[in-house]
Amino acid sequence: MTAAPTGPSPFSRFMASTGGRLVRLGIGLSLLTTGLLAGGTWGLALAIFSLLPIAAGTFDLCPIAPLWGGHFLGSRYCAGPKHSGE
Repeated sequence: MTAAPTGPSPFSRFMASTGGRLVRLGIGLSLLTTGLLAGGTWGLALAIFSLLPIAAGTFDLCPIAPLWGGHFLGSRYCAGPKHSGE
């Protein structure tokens, strides 16, 4: 039997931090540039998809966090009390 999770994982805490937001922005901008340079239908689709990580980084959102019980808003996802050993 496994123990219940005690809070957000280190990866989740990083992604909710300023550094994680910058990573999401960087990935989004890279996808946008690649999509615009590639052109065509797939390039346009990639450029449109890139708006998701750009918006997530800009507005501190985590659209996939609710899938594992996290909060959609990054500021609320890791706002709980600190656990021992952190």
